[in-house]
Amino acid sequence: MRAEEVRSFLALAREDLEVADTLRSTHGRPAAFHLQQAAEKLLKAVLTAEGVEFPKGHHIGALAASLPEAHPWRADLMALDGLSSFATALRYPMPGGALPTAPEVPELASASDRLTRLLDEVQGRLLAAGSPRSEA
Repeated sequence: MRAEEVRSFLALAREDLEVADTLRSTHGRPAAFHLQQAAEKLLKAVLTAEGVEFPKGHHIGALAASLPEAHPWRADLMALDGLSSFATALRYPMPGGALPTAPEVPELASASDRLTRLLDEVQGRLLAAGSPRSEA
């Protein structure tokens, strides 16, 4: 495990999550982007801890599919794939120039809650006990 890189990914994920929570009631599109970024960085922390090489990209489902099927966090991370489109879809005008519709506050809050719980669990296990692969 590349411990320093894992810690950095987790710290950046936490920072994105905090930014998303700050913005969600007033700026839904940027909040959604930061939720996607938090999920992506959380996933990359797990992949790094497991020694799984991954390509650059924002597709959470594809990245999570790199984990073994029996991995303890694979299903939870795959469930965050719905955030993948927030990496780009909300940051630019739609075809024809319309402003993309921001996700509703309850949707953002729900995603933030799921991410917070998973980040807390992953951070606790990875930083305290090493890779979860040794526990499975």
